[in-house]
Amino acid sequence: CSAVELHSIAEYSRHRHGSCVLKATMHAKLTISLAVALLYVPLGAAYYSATKLRKYLPAPAAPNHVSDPTSSLSPQTFAFVDSALQDIKREVLVSCGGVSRGYEVAVGVLGTSQTLGIDGDDESTIVTASADLLDEWGVGHKDCNNGVTLLLALGDRKVGIFAGKGATGLMTNRVRSRIIKKMTDELKATRDHDVALRDAVAFIGDALNGDTSELFKWTAEDYVNYAIWGCVAIWGCVYLADAAYNRCKDKVRQRRLQRTLERIDEADLQAAAEEATGAAARFNATDCPICLEELPGTPGAAAGNTNETLLLRCGHSLCSQCAGEWFGRGVDRAGIWYPLGEGGKPTGCPVCRTDTRIEGQDPDHHNGDDAGAGGGGGGAGGGGA
Repeated sequence: CSAVELHSIAEYSRHRHGSCVLKATMHAKLTISLAVALLYVPLGAAYYSATKLRKYLPAPAAPNHVSDPTSSLSPQTFAFVDSALQDIKREVLVSCGGVSRGYEVAVGVLGTSQTLGIDGDDESTIVTASADLLDEWGVGHKDCNNGVTLLLALGDRKVGIFAGKGATGLMTNRVRSRIIKKMTDELKATRDHDVALRDAVAFIGDALNGDTSELFKWTAEDYVNYAIWGCVAIWGCVYLADAAYNRCKDKVRQRRLQRTLERIDEADLQAAAEEATGAAARFNATDCPICLEELPGTPGAAAGNTNETLLLRCGHSLCSQCAGEWFGRGVDRAGIWYPLGEGGKPTGCPVCRTDTRIEGQDPDHHNGDDAGAGGGGGGAGGGGA
């Protein structure tokens, strides 16, 4: 290569290397910016929530345990609740690091949950906000983490209860959910938030004392729900028992029929077939006594008819479709079709009402005289045709 060519190659290499470095730097900057943005969203949201709490729901002034910046509670309720919470801290103790310390319970009251930026349809974030109160207000001893917070939003009747790790042994999820349900039900029924809050604080005190008998005491609504579910359960048991009984009954009937078929001599079946064939020749029926259509195989039968002509032991004939609808299932023996009589289906001929089952079969079903009488009219008309 000439000197000029070598110089051009060197310049190209330096230019390409510089472009690669520039691209790598830009990619690194974009990656860092994206990571910062993704981290900023949750951190910003959490900071925003904490800011709202500090702004609209300040910590209670010592030695109080209730924060009611909008003065929504009556003075009597405020004093009662605050006194009850102080009694809990003084009397309900837990061992922590060899020292007995009282549980701390704090209550925050807001006009609406939207004040904290909580969506009105959101039922779970109010609990998260009550958990934030535990940290913001420093409820509970730091070594025990035995604090409990209750957040009440009066306008939309939302309640959140959170317990620190040291209090969850008594204030379990089940206990907290029950208190929230009782409180919200009372708020919806009476709209008396003073009474609802007093009851909730009493339930919290009882729970921290290990007594939840009053909390889980059955109400009229519980008895009604129990009665409804009890009736549903009984109905389900009866339905399943009836279905099992019917299945067992069908199996017994099938076994009886099988034994009957095994006992019947082939010569008897052949004799019955000859007798039925002779009767059919005398009747000379060409149409089905039920649907009045031409029987398959007769001169006037419609082309392409997929039905079959079934001969009953009495000598009357009908199409297979009508036989299935009238009798249900059946068996063919020596050219004669015998119904099984399953599922309460009639076994009598729709024309003459003769029992068309195999002779000797257990008569545990009626032969459908009533149904046969109705069908007989149609059969007579068909025979006349």
